[in-house]
Amino acid sequence: MAALDDVTPAAPPAPAPGVSYLEWGAIFGGAVVTGALAIVLTQFGTGIGLAVSDPNPETGLSWGLFLVGLWLVLVGFASASAGGYVAGRMRSHFGDAVEAESEFRDGIHGIVVWALATFVLGAGTALMTAIAAIAAPAAGGDVTAETMQMMHTASTISAFATGAGAALGAAGAWFAAIAGGEHRDQGLSVDTFVPSFFRRTGL
Repeated sequence: MAALDDVTPAAPPAPAPGVSYLEWGAIFGGAVVTGALAIVLTQFGTGIGLAVSDPNPETGLSWGLFLVGLWLVLVGFASASAGGYVAGRMRSHFGDAVEAESEFRDGIHGIVVWALATFVLGAGTALMTAIAAIAAPAAGGDVTAETMQMMHTASTISAFATGAGAALGAAGAWFAAIAGGEHRDQGLSVDTFVPSFFRRTGL
């Protein structure tokens, strides 16, 4: 009779062929977190005055425009990273892959969160811009060439910052999702992130 110590435990069963490793529940949850955080951070930036830095033909472009661009980069990175972490932490670990493959799957969940949130927020922004353009009255003929040039420069800075924030957001979502997957596998307690005075004490 073989000793019990010699018995090799069976490997966890793999998902059936044709079953996707993408877990849309975790993805949608991460995308919602990304969108909500992006809205909150954008509102916060507006509240502290970052939205009032318009180009002025008398003073030229102000440093406020560059602060707006920096803030847009921060919003894209922070919100996508938070959503990616949620998706990576919430994704099920099937236990049928080597560590590198598991990390890749976690990272892909972060990228899909970023892509979904970018698509939804982009579509919403485009819709609001179209509505505003239709509702706005026709511009008068007193707009100077200098003002038009400054508005074009401001638009360019905003577009560049948005693109840079999106690119950094994709990277942040990838690495944050991998970190979330590692914390899931390690069983890392939420107490690591929550200050002691916010934790629930003995029940």
